Amino acid sequence: MSRPRGLSHVAVVTADLDGFRSFYENTIGLQTTMVFGAGPGHCRQAVLTAGDAMLHVFEVAGYHPTTYGFSNAMFERGRLDHLGFTVPDLAALTAIRDRLLVVDASSGDIHQLGPMLSVRFVDPDGLESEINCFNPDFDPSTLRAGDEIVDPTWLDRVRWALHTPPDLPPHSAPRPAADRRKSTPKGNDR
Repeated sequence: MSRPRGLSHVAVVTADLDGFRSFYENTIGLQTTMVFGAGPGHCRQAVLTAGDAMLHVFEVAGYHPTTYGFSNAMFERGRLDHLGFTVPDLAALTAIRDRLLVVDASSGDIHQLGPMLSVRFVDPDGLESEINCFNPDFDPSTLRAGDEIVDPTWLDRVRWALHTPPDLPPHSAPRPAADRRKSTPKGNDR
């Protein structure tokens, strides 16, 4: 049977695309690959990348989750609850944690969640999310009695999911907007 091999993107909504990009680029370290201007029938959008994962961000003027009856608290936000980004190791986790502390977006606490180390943060839209890495000191014998191992290769799968591929080639510095070619691939109606 054919199966998905990964997650292509996660779509999120913000009231301030520029503020969202600034936080996720400068504090978390994501890279914006494309910004789609607003047009008839669609809002401004951006695609940000973290390794081979993409965020497709939609700007909706005046958007706030509480307007739609959702809370800002974890597990009370509707179908998409939080984002989890992977870094290669504790050194990278600590470096991003330090940047989050500078902008007062995290307590800085590093939590052990089974085989994962995690730092939580809150973005400018109030979305609480995480930066994660594999915990090389994890001891599988510390699982709780109520934990059920369904797949005997679970730890290898978690280790694989939390791995990060080699760094991509560095992006060149962004060109000023006036110098950028405006190109729309055929059939692209965004």
